[in-house]
Amino acid sequence: MAKDQEYHPLMSEPSDEAESSLPPVKPTWTSKLSRTVLVILLAIETLALIVALFFLLRRTHHTTCTMELDPHRVLYSPALEAVEHEVQVYNVGFTGDLSPFQIPSSPTLDGMWNDLYNFGISRITKDEAARLPNKTHAIPGDDGYYIAELDVFHNLHCLNKVRMALDPDYYPDWCISTTNNWIPSQKNATEHVSHCVDWIRQSIMCTGDTSVIVWQWENFMNASIVKGNVAHTCRKFDKLQDWGKEHMLHMAYDPTVHIEDDIVVPIFHNNFD
Repeated sequence: MAKDQEYHPLMSEPSDEAESSLPPVKPTWTSKLSRTVLVILLAIETLALIVALFFLLRRTHHTTCTMELDPHRVLYSPALEAVEHEVQVYNVGFTGDLSPFQIPSSPTLDGMWNDLYNFGISRITKDEAARLPNKTHAIPGDDGYYIAELDVFHNLHCLNKVRMALDPDYYPDWCISTTNNWIPSQKNATEHVSHCVDWIRQSIMCTGDTSVIVWQWENFMNASIVKGNVAHTCRKFDKLQDWGKEHMLHMAYDPTVHIEDDIVVPIFHNNFD
């Protein structure tokens, strides 16, 4: 309130005389128009706010990308041609049902693990690279071919590193820091294993095996106990291995050489951030 204005308190009850002396007020067309415009503006602002809140609530963490896909559709991979299914029963992994991989750390065990994926970096044609949902790089010195890796082989690499970190006496280079023991010299191993554990977590959640573990009654225990030796629908791993071996790199890959190409990444209808 400006200092040069005089303040007049409101009367609690106006007198009849004052009311009768005032002429009736009729709304003009300009006042009606102003109110109409105001209502329209408020409606537009409200709608804009609702839309903004809708998209804000739909935004996810920047590492999360989702696509709405037909339940029977899968993203393109050049290795889809090698996919065949079979029914397998896992080794439970306890005494009496151990797998061949459950032996002490040794050159023999290392060789078994390496044989699972040591051909995992692949070369694919330009046509195959152009059909990928993500762009990859050309291989220097190998015209017409592009570098790629099936995630199954990366998962195995990661699990192998976690296995090695569990036996630091045999694999001192993979000794990682613990909650109360930070080892500066092992920073790379610690970060690598952390990456691998979380990558495997995401992969397990992504593939979502819906095979059913059951409980069965055991008379000798007088109780029902969990049974892990159940059937699973699996992709034949040896077929994927054959594909990987057929598509191995012919030379060492030089990541410092940049090669321009005309491949355009396919556009998907999605809510990528």
